[in-house]
Amino acid sequence: MEIVQGGPEHVDAAALIWAHGVAARDGHAEVPTLAQARPGVENALAHEPSLFLLAVRGGVPIGFLAGGPLRTDSGVAYVNYVGVHPDAWGEGVGEALLRALPGALAERGYEAAQLHVFVDNVRGVRLYERLGWRKAGAAAPHPRTGRVEQRYEFFAVTPARRSAGD
Repeated sequence: MEIVQGGPEHVDAAALIWAHGVAARDGHAEVPTLAQARPGVENALAHEPSLFLLAVRGGVPIGFLAGGPLRTDSGVAYVNYVGVHPDAWGEGVGEALLRALPGALAERGYEAAQLHVFVDNVRGVRLYERLGWRKAGAAAPHPRTGRVEQRYEFFAVTPARRSAGD
């Protein structure tokens, strides 16, 4: 498996990975269609198309990470998606993508990243915490679904280094 830079030609593959992953994670029998999944990935890449990493095995995308700026000139990226196809769960794909993230953040001038994860996504929560992501604020219901989610943050540049560099 290798981690590569994604491009516009990979949006459909990422959307389908997400659709299959969400259906499996949430126990849905029906996988969302490409037409249903694509707009979210496209929106995530609209402001920062270069923050799009793919995990590829044998030339086939099996996972992806996508995001962009949290707010303009904040120095913080928002990770909208970390998705792994269910056929590759347990193979370290999500971990490889998240381990590649600090370098990608630094290349793009970000000091930190944030993401949200549903608190009942135990595998995701364990992975983020194991890799140094920290809870930020209290868990709260998602505005659309009502499922409880927790915000996490990760500092690509440590707070001590950031204040020393100011």
